[in-house]
Amino acid sequence: MSGLVLKIAPGERFIVNGALLENGDKPARIRVAEGDARVLRLRDALHPDDVNTPVKRVYYAIQLLITGDLDEVEGVPSIDAQCRQLLEVFSPINPDLIPTLRAMLARGNYYSALCHLRQVLTIESELIKRYPLPRHRDGEAKVA
Repeated sequence: MSGLVLKIAPGERFIVNGALLENGDKPARIRVAEGDARVLRLRDALHPDDVNTPVKRVYYAIQLLITGDLDEVEGVPSIDAQCRQLLEVFSPINPDLIPTLRAMLARGNYYSALCHLRQVLTIESELIKRYPLPRHRDGEAKVA
């Protein structure tokens, strides 16, 4: 038995191939047998107002690919370009971090890419604590 297995909490909402689904009143385990299915648990989703760092921009763009709100043909090369910019920052910390992400994107493994990005988000958060992003006049952090 292979494929992605999701543990879904009671009442949890998730998206599969653009359709919003909601679990019933009992926990469930769902096996996604199709390798090209697009899956996003809403608890993993990033709200647009929270997209305020370079890694969060990549995360959100991949999220939009999964939901079908970003065209794959145009979106993937753009996301890959953003990932290339992240190489400079993250390669000294872990040289495989961003290349692994780029490989996942190239294979169309978007859910795996989001899961992988969670560890990158943690590292980015620690870096920002040590080296805060410059602020715009409107109070928002300036993001590349």
